[in-house]
Amino acid sequence: MGKIFAVLSGKGGTGKSTVSVGIGLGYAKRGKKVLLIDLDEGLRCLDLMVGISAELVFDLADLLAGHPIVDGIYPTELSENLFLIPAPQQDGILQSESLSDLIQTLSPQYDIIILDFSAGIHRRLLSALPPNTQWLAVCNADPVSVRDITVFTDSADTLRPKPLLILNRFSYWNFRDGGFQTLDEIVDTGGLRLIGVIPLDFQLAQLPVRHRLPPKSRGFLAFDRIVGRLEKENIPLPKPQRI
Repeated sequence: MGKIFAVLSGKGGTGKSTVSVGIGLGYAKRGKKVLLIDLDEGLRCLDLMVGISAELVFDLADLLAGHPIVDGIYPTELSENLFLIPAPQQDGILQSESLSDLIQTLSPQYDIIILDFSAGIHRRLLSALPPNTQWLAVCNADPVSVRDITVFTDSADTLRPKPLLILNRFSYWNFRDGGFQTLDEIVDTGGLRLIGVIPLDFQLAQLPVRHRLPPKSRGFLAFDRIVGRLEKENIPLPKPQRI
């Protein structure tokens, strides 16, 4: 059975979808077969990031309704090892029981499954995921986003194991003037263990347009480090000014 990751946040706009794609690509570059599942009903975007929006016919709603699974799984332009099930175009369709059944069916076929949730706390859908799910909470290094992840952590305190924290869109110069003195201060406020920091990177911002992320870009290198840590490799966090 493959590993399952759920990418979450309290508020919108933190860049969860970018994190989902980046971690998926990091694993794919290591030879793992990776499936992204977009759960952002009505507001899907992973198909744009991975370059398959023009090809879509079936989505997650069709698969949950009983359509053949193979028709809703799309290969991506980013890697031959990276695949996507796009989110439904309509809101309010996903049901926890059918989602649970789908994940159980797909898990033996993939090394890694990454679920990109919409913003907020979705207790009904979170309860559908297997107990070995690793939760990844995404926030930005600003007081509003950090406070929001604190509220999210308190509200989702039943999640086990406890979510790991990813700081996204990090700019050292903005961070230095943004109300926090150190990364430890953010970790202490959010109450979660920091697994990685993703820089504010133009090439990441261009994913929906270019559908590629150069392996030597700052963004990809940050995701590669996160994947290494998720695989229990001893990779220290860079100093903030070098991220």
